[in-house]
Amino acid sequence: MITPDLVPAAVVAAAVAPALLSLWLAVAADSRPEPARVVLIALVLGALSALAAAAIELLLQRLLPMAHQPLLAGLQEGLVGAAIPEEIAKVSLIAAIAMRSRHFDEPMDGVVYGAAVGLGFALLENIGYVAREASWQGVAVMRGVLSVPLHGAFGAIAGAYIARARFSGILGSGRSTRWRRPRLFALAFLVPTVLHGAFDSSLFAAKNAADASAADPAAAVAILLELLVAVVVGFGTIIFAVVLARRIARRQKAWMTTRRLPAGHWRDVWAECLIGLGLSFVGVTVLVAGASAGAKLGGALLLAAAAGLARRCARRLNAIAWSRHRETAAATP
Repeated sequence: MITPDLVPAAVVAAAVAPALLSLWLAVAADSRPEPARVVLIALVLGALSALAAAAIELLLQRLLPMAHQPLLAGLQEGLVGAAIPEEIAKVSLIAAIAMRSRHFDEPMDGVVYGAAVGLGFALLENIGYVAREASWQGVAVMRGVLSVPLHGAFGAIAGAYIARARFSGILGSGRSTRWRRPRLFALAFLVPTVLHGAFDSSLFAAKNAADASAADPAAAVAILLELLVAVVVGFGTIIFAVVLARRIARRQKAWMTTRRLPAGHWRDVWAECLIGLGLSFVGVTVLVAGASAGAKLGGALLLAAAAGLARRCARRLNAIAWSRHRETAAATP
């Protein structure tokens, strides 16, 4: 049984754990490590983009008249009110990292940094959804299974197309044509936006239909179909992102000038780093929300230990990544 002092910490832990687990899966899929500093900056920027997208969505809700037909209203809410502003915010960040960061030097970096931005967005959004629900456990499970990994998948797909635009020969993108890079950058925005819009529109349409005519048998069938579409699009998008990542990982080995890859022990270090990061969220929550002196002391100790673990692991990851970067630069003719 969770005591009242620990309920806020449990809510935060349930909200952030799926995003951090998904991020670990993304960084572990890369055959060569990225600096923890850059990945975590991408995660934080993704979380901040959720605030920017939320402000734009509130503005659009005030400015645009809402359709009354449930399906059209769902399409408007899902595409215009959610998918377009959210994907603009995320894809812009991923493109900026790809164009400006010197660490974006391999094809799989698009998947890693794209997933980090998408999961940072999902982390903050998920805290908002889970924290405002009385039955937060069920919401945390449902969103952790689909919604959170889905945001990571959107970011990974966008990053994959941006990697295709930046690196020749990836996923068959080596054909040098005048419009190759603009086309791939456009697809980096359009593909996640269409998939995101289809997922959200189906859910909003089902909700609108349920609110309008809950007792109508025909409406019940429509609601089930719309929910089925959302589930198919959601898991299909995640599978599509995994397939893209696997294809890029295979092409990366052929693309790199050297195939001497470092040992995989850094994946365990990344796991420790993200565990420390997640525990620091919990420690801050216990420290702030704890009513008793013992709870606040426990939160402070947990925060200090978690922050120390995350910092130690981040320094190791940065050292490994810099060593790999120097080896790659030395091997490049």
